[in-house]
Amino acid sequence: MKKYKIITGLLIALSLVGCEDLLDKKPYSQVTSQNMWNNESEVQAGITGMYNQLRSTFNDFEFLIYFELRTGFWKTGASGAADWDDLFYNTPNATSTPALNWTSFYKTINVANLAIKYIPEVNFNNEDNANTFLAEAYFVRAFCYFTLARVWGDVPLAGLPFESAEDESLYLSREDVNVVFNQIKSDIDMALSLMPDNSHRNRVLASQAGINMLKADVYLWTSKRMNGGNSDLQKAESAVDAVLANPNYQLLSNYEQVFRVEKNNEIIFSLYFDILEASNQYGTRFMYQPGQVESALWNNPVLIGQSAQWLTFTDDYVNTYLKTPGDTRAGVVNQDYDTGKKFYRWVNKYIGEWVNEARNDVTDTRIYRYAEAILFKAEIANALGRPGEAVSELNKIAKRAYGTDDYYSPSLSQPEVDEAILHERLIEFGAEGKSWYDIIRFGKAFEMVPTLVGRENEYEGNILLLPVAPNTITKNPKIEQTPGF
Repeated sequence: MKKYKIITGLLIALSLVGCEDLLDKKPYSQVTSQNMWNNESEVQAGITGMYNQLRSTFNDFEFLIYFELRTGFWKTGASGAADWDDLFYNTPNATSTPALNWTSFYKTINVANLAIKYIPEVNFNNEDNANTFLAEAYFVRAFCYFTLARVWGDVPLAGLPFESAEDESLYLSREDVNVVFNQIKSDIDMALSLMPDNSHRNRVLASQAGINMLKADVYLWTSKRMNGGNSDLQKAESAVDAVLANPNYQLLSNYEQVFRVEKNNEIIFSLYFDILEASNQYGTRFMYQPGQVESALWNNPVLIGQSAQWLTFTDDYVNTYLKTPGDTRAGVVNQDYDTGKKFYRWVNKYIGEWVNEARNDVTDTRIYRYAEAILFKAEIANALGRPGEAVSELNKIAKRAYGTDDYYSPSLSQPEVDEAILHERLIEFGAEGKSWYDIIRFGKAFEMVPTLVGRENEYEGNILLLPVAPNTITKNPKIEQTPGF
């Protein structure tokens, strides 16, 4: 992709809160080199802040905007929503489409950059601790850039931290997306080389398994979308094989328990939520407010929350993916209830806890789980010309879903296996922020998404990207908008 010069002012002052009992070092209110990164305790506080900022970047509706809402699977819920028609109908507009500001990503990246710069200067009693913190920083930076590159294409690459509002390096050019992916891959390699061992870590922290899941995700994308070919597929397979061989992770026998039990053995990496911390996990936007539901139906069966129900699944998604007889996932992904007078629909995954007549949004956001490692393996094997092996992996997911051995036939052709894998992913990870990029990765966006059919060349071929926020452009006259917008 052609390089377009875009300058952005990236904020460096971060308001940080605690993350978990495991990370109990008190963070500072400003992440700068003057009051952070001087000793191991301060490094731990800085890394805590990095995870908190990562969570803030993907909080509430932003997560859905980047990963879900352009699929045709979503519509406005009972309480309405922000002006999201641009997303529902795939008519992105620089002046009206929400969540176009990438500043929060670069706040997170800046904390990672500070860690990468200063940790080598700190004396640690145990070198493994220093390497672990560095690995976490490289992982988080890679995860942010991977998202940025898929959402916007060419994006600024900040390789050094910004430590002053007067720092001229705040103003960065938009780098070619291929250069960005080279940086992502380099960061992943650094993270893997630094993470001391493959032992189990808390699932809200980076681990070798989490890093390898990101690696598989990235190399699958570059193989299928950026001409990486079999070489990238083989790197993705090596990464996913390492996850599948790790005894600390497994496929739970009960799909519902994946979302009702925190830090269970299927979760590889998640974003942490707690009653004393963030309360804006995006699942709250799927529930009804008490005034919208007669009291006799509160949580019996209609799910009640405190926030407005902004979003719900479309009939097309429910009828296409959640009507297979015997699929044990359907009622966890979505619930419908018709009183005869009123119809209710809500997503039933991230339900938090109902305590003292209030719902606490404390369910961690699942980013990577073992089921995805299995489906990555199936996708890679099929792409490498081994459809029989791919079906064997796919049937592990189907067995839990339908309770049937050999649900998919080993005689399926390679295209049929791809179709089956994508179909299962769109059910298995419903509302988990996978569907939009799954559809694109499989090359089906202009076939499966009704509002995209026949529109490949619109927006100068950039219709699958989003424009840059106008305020980013306003701040500097050198900024150019993404072509087509």
